[in-house]
Amino acid sequence: MDSTHQHRAPHDKLERALDLLILAGALATIPLTILLEEGHTGAVIIALDWLVWAVFLFEFLARLLLAQGRRGHLGHNMLNLSVVVLSFPLLPTMLGLVRLARLVRIFRVLRLAGAIVRGMAELRVIFARRGLVYVAALTCFLILAGGGGLALLEPSTVHGGFLDGIWWAIVTASTVGYGDIAPTTLWGRLIAVVMMLAGVGLISTLAASITAYFVGQADNPDLRELRERTARIEVVLEKLLAEHSSGSRVDAELASRPPSGQGTVT
Repeated sequence: MDSTHQHRAPHDKLERALDLLILAGALATIPLTILLEEGHTGAVIIALDWLVWAVFLFEFLARLLLAQGRRGHLGHNMLNLSVVVLSFPLLPTMLGLVRLARLVRIFRVLRLAGAIVRGMAELRVIFARRGLVYVAALTCFLILAGGGGLALLEPSTVHGGFLDGIWWAIVTASTVGYGDIAPTTLWGRLIAVVMMLAGVGLISTLAASITAYFVGQADNPDLRELRERTARIEVVLEKLLAEHSSGSRVDAELASRPPSGQGTVT
């Protein structure tokens, strides 16, 4: 059993490292896709684009090599493969060469959507056991994704670019609705609907989790004292049961012995 645990430990560490890499890649994809759509082609942007793609490719190949049934693993992870394909930095250039440059925005939208789905899945894996942290991280990720999606689909609506998109996402998710930025296309309005519905649930859950955390902090001394008393009672009960069972065995032994001085009559 120890050898199995020792064998699984490096594998588990690699899995956690891959989860963190994909989460970082998904987060970086959101602003990176917006910058590429706006025409930023500096050396740093291009290098980051290749780096993010390398992260997705490395994670996909690593999990494929570690999988026991590679064909089955590939069939159940087509989304991961699609993200690798859509994140390929030379894809827009290749589409331009075959006179399909108009599809570049569509592929970028699909790339962003795939990265968002992957990021949400990794958030659940990493933070699922930490309720408050998970809800807070998921809320922040939703705001980044919603703001990035609107900035990509409606650049004319979000005049200031990605940062104004984040502002709109915060206002929409919190249901404040200032109305200074309003989507005009079908897809932009669908993003707004998702932001409103998910935002109400997530922010309400976040508020409830924060309240429960502070209530739990306030109750901690009382709960600690109660647990200590319970532990002491259990120790006393165990001693009494041990003494009772020991006394019962002694009585049984005494009862089974013949009376003193009584011998066998021949």
